[in-house]
Amino acid sequence: MFQLGVITDEVSQDFEIALQFAERHGLDCVELRSAWEKGPFEFTEDDILKIKALKEQYHMPIAAVSSPFYKCFYFDEQTKAAHLAGFARTVRHAKLLGVSYIRCFDFLRDDRVTKEMVKEAFQEPIDLCEREGLIILIESEPTTNSCDCEKTAAIVNYIDSPAVKSLYEPGNDIYSPTAEIPYPDGFRFVENSFCHVHVKDAVKTGGKAVGVAVGDGLVDYSAIIKELLQSNFSGAVVLETHYRKSGAISDSALKNPQGSQIPLGGEAASGECIVNLKNIINQAQREVL
Repeated sequence: MFQLGVITDEVSQDFEIALQFAERHGLDCVELRSAWEKGPFEFTEDDILKIKALKEQYHMPIAAVSSPFYKCFYFDEQTKAAHLAGFARTVRHAKLLGVSYIRCFDFLRDDRVTKEMVKEAFQEPIDLCEREGLIILIESEPTTNSCDCEKTAAIVNYIDSPAVKSLYEPGNDIYSPTAEIPYPDGFRFVENSFCHVHVKDAVKTGGKAVGVAVGDGLVDYSAIIKELLQSNFSGAVVLETHYRKSGAISDSALKNPQGSQIPLGGEAASGECIVNLKNIINQAQREVL
């Protein structure tokens, strides 16, 4: 059975409040993206020690660190160098927190960037992760080169390293510039390379994707959960809410998830989504097990 979790800053920038939410909803884990207005590249040693103490106090494992690694332009050498330094810092912190997975990207979308360029750029991070026993998760993100599951699977397979896996993000297909269907199409592309799942839902309004509560959108989570159960998936399924009862999250907030805008209304919306997701899981278990 998979673990159920939530990305903490979708609930609150206060890491302890997010842990209290996870405890209250009976979750198995959390995923760390930002806390106290800092992202993974900005965390100090003191921040990490505080996070470690809190996760141990609440007995709540951290399933992954959602870093912004390589969510930048390939030809921006200064930013790439800063990201490599930030990644090394994140690996060190992940080891302290007992985390095995680090979420990454394959650069902001640019037709000039080839798969050979991406593989070469990942070689130093791969070497580091192979030494430290960590896994890089490449996410399909609408603004990046791997903007859907097909492209994510293609680059992961091309890199061909045990330290690089896919992050299955069915909800991002609704935001993607391509017309990929999250399930079954997206699932089939990453089926043999993913080990971690993010959950969000959305609808299309006037050609634009708008976040909604899980189960109310275009992603067939009932079928996805059934497939995960049938395949004995044992990784983490983590809510990345991206929905607020008061209206859509602004594009600027989505691009800067470590800011204070993302958590506004996040606790209530995340609670609604977790309840919906648990109902979907319970129904799937009755039908599959």
